[in-house]
This record gives sequence, structure tokens and C-alpha cells, in this order.
Amino acid sequence: MTEIERECPTCRSRQAFRRLNVAEQAAVREDKGARHYVGNLWRCKAKGCLWYQPYLHTRGGGLLPEKFREEEATAQEGADG
Repeated sequence: MTEIERECPTCRSRQAFRRLNVAEQAAVREDKGARHYVGNLWRCKAKGCLWYQPYLHTRGGGLLPEKFREEEATAQEGADG
């Protein structure tokens, strides 16, 4: 999966970002509306961070629902072990 580095406003530091997966895209659409474009949204990969944003800027970003914090932690544990 492609990664980029961006400044994360919630972490307040430079972090790796990855594209939103299908479930995360669906959550954003549910929050922002069915017509909201989610094809160019990226999520901060820092542990516990829920921030997502468009490729080039933080404007238009937001926080994913809390359930994704748990899923990200579980995915990290699986990758580590």
C-alpha cells in the first residue's frame, strides 16, 4: 500500500499516512453525505490517531469514528506478532 508523509494536526508532528480502506471510506460518506468524494483521503498511521485528510492539505479532513481506533490497534498487534 502506498504511503505518504504529512503533518498530522492531531499528532502535531510529521507522520506516515495511508489511503482510507473501504470501511473507513463508508464511514466518511455516512458522516459527510453519500456524494462526498472519498477516493483521495489519507489516514494518519500513528497509533491511536483517527485523523484523515485529502492528499495535499488538512482542510477537508476530520476524525474517523472511535470504532476505527480499536480496529487499527488490533491490526497493528496482528502485524507485530
